[in-house]
Amino acid sequence: MTLLDCTLRTSGQLTGGAPSPQLVTDYLAVCARLGIDVIELGRVHDPADRPGAPLPGIFPTAPADRYGPRFAVMLDAAELPTSTAGAAAATDRITHLLAGTPLPVGLVRVSVRYDQVARAAAPLDRLREAGFGVCLCLAEIDLASYPELDRCLADTASLGPLDAVFLVDSLGSLRPERVIELVQSTRAAVPAPVGIHAHDNQGFALHNTMVARSAGATWQDAAVHGIGPGAGVTRTEQLLALLGATPDDLNPLLELIATHFAPLKRRYGWEAGPRQVMAGLARIPVASVRGLDTH
Repeated sequence: MTLLDCTLRTSGQLTGGAPSPQLVTDYLAVCARLGIDVIELGRVHDPADRPGAPLPGIFPTAPADRYGPRFAVMLDAAELPTSTAGAAAATDRITHLLAGTPLPVGLVRVSVRYDQVARAAAPLDRLREAGFGVCLCLAEIDLASYPELDRCLADTASLGPLDAVFLVDSLGSLRPERVIELVQSTRAAVPAPVGIHAHDNQGFALHNTMVARSAGATWQDAAVHGIGPGAGVTRTEQLLALLGATPDDLNPLLELIATHFAPLKRRYGWEAGPRQVMAGLARIPVASVRGLDTH
């Protein structure tokens, strides 16, 4: 099993900015002690669109040799030019920046909507040529009909070697039986390990993650204290506990939560409130739900 912790990315999406240097330093040290396999540092963008460092405020915080996990970033294919040449050129600019970062990024996850998989081809090719491991994240996958899912997985299989293919519960709408279907279909169609990224709109994130694992998914996403926009995602501490971590193992992580993440939750309040639950049930974005309190 490969545990990918996406705390730094999802917290950035929630807060709209980079976490504090002290949070990052403390977080990375705890991840190393817990044996987290991959740490996702954040999202990267074409510097032609957003000048400056690809992940300002994160990379300069600590020397790379203090930590053992692999480091990853996420790239949204929808933010790249639609032409093959334009997408390839933008990806080249991104890889040039990533090559010089203090924390050694070795893995890039390319996110794409399930019905737009072809848009990921050019960036994946350029990333592989530059020496990066690559994953594909299939967003809003629960909305795919059976014919659309077949096309999506056939297109995914044609993309070349992937470290993993992630089924992303973008709307927090996945039910356990659908998770099993999607994992089994993906394993049958795509010659790559399968991963799961579960949102907690309906309170199913941890359960769906474990169901996916039982169905053969070998990569699991999680974030400390579930931090993330809306209802948040699978909680790292709960997933580790289910996977056998002892109280002594988890104590440094729980101290990290008390020090850094509990205050963030009081401020930003990610949770499965009425709007989040309704959005998950209706398979729509939370912003589309009107007239319900968020608490």
